[in-house]
Amino acid sequence: MRILIASLTFPPFKDGISEASSSMAKGFLQQGWEVDILTQPANESRTNFQWNNTYVYEWRMSQASGIMVRTPEESIDLRLFLLNGGWDVIVFHAYDTILYTALPLLHEIASHKILVSHGYPALQWAPVMKFPFGLGRVSRGFLSSLSMPFWLRRLDRVVYLSEKKDWNAFYDHLLASISGYKGVRVIPNGVCPNPGSTDPADFRKRHGIPSEAIVLLCVANYSRRKDQGFAARAFRAAALPDAILIFIGSEFNSYSNQFMAQDQPFINKPGHGRVIWLEKQSRDETLNAFSACDIFVLSADHEAQPIALLEAMRVGKPWIARNAGCINLMEGGITVNRVPQMACAMRLMHDNQSLRDDLGKKGLHAASNRYTLEAYQQRYCDLIKEVVKKSEN
Repeated sequence: MRILIASLTFPPFKDGISEASSSMAKGFLQQGWEVDILTQPANESRTNFQWNNTYVYEWRMSQASGIMVRTPEESIDLRLFLLNGGWDVIVFHAYDTILYTALPLLHEIASHKILVSHGYPALQWAPVMKFPFGLGRVSRGFLSSLSMPFWLRRLDRVVYLSEKKDWNAFYDHLLASISGYKGVRVIPNGVCPNPGSTDPADFRKRHGIPSEAIVLLCVANYSRRKDQGFAARAFRAAALPDAILIFIGSEFNSYSNQFMAQDQPFINKPGHGRVIWLEKQSRDETLNAFSACDIFVLSADHEAQPIALLEAMRVGKPWIARNAGCINLMEGGITVNRVPQMACAMRLMHDNQSLRDDLGKKGLHAASNRYTLEAYQQRYCDLIKEVVKKSEN
């Protein structure tokens, strides 16, 4: 069995392979299948195109030739690459350039085709100052979505993260349901139950955090969508003098600068706690932060089923998150809509250890039983076998 995993949407690890691709690939490799990965270039120029017994192709845009795929030997037009690769199954992760390039070719691509949706924010309005204030993008997204019921039928399966159907993150699931598409499957994200040993005491010591301090943690790339400023404003409004809010993002940028500038007036203001902004933390150090915190916070205004929440649940940490995607269906935390509500939830959890313990246990139980990496990988292996067996019959 030969499988191509195509994933561009998610931030890559240092080696350029996203978590979505790596988790799936490892499950397929355990079945003895041959796996190729199509991804974006690594942060450092790739010299070895082998990764964990998979072959890696890099997608990039060439000004001279358009959409290209790079191998060690040559560059190939993406359309020819998809048509002539000879894979038994192609797995498209999310709605990105690879998928939209493939849409006109779906009837010609001999491989079985699976789309994994990670949310479809076509109707989400992100206001901007300039006319038409972001509504043009929403209009274009809506018009583009009208063609979805027609090309869905050229895919063997479409996987959604939740049973939820709505006009926000799961708008595509709603369209599939309305159109009567029969290839829908629901497979939630999964995380490894045991990420390895962590050292929470070392993390607190490294950042000068007293052992008795209540630590709130937010792990997300600094961006408008993740909106760390929302969490910072809530934390300052909660006025928790002995608490510390820690942000960890991949690297500082214009958004982190904006959020820090907005928080500047509170830095030396008594009774409003302390905020720590971090970047470029190693994976081990980030895991230490999860173990060291008392409450996890997620302030993104658009999510589907965030891995960060699952990682908090995995170590028994209660969470507070904005009501986005299917977060309100996840166990172990409190969902909010506005800054005052998040501030209230922060005070509530800060003052009530039994509530933190109870929510943490509920989240841990869900992460250990429903959202495991083993179950995630097995469901996708079963799905591959299902579509291939159906064609053989």
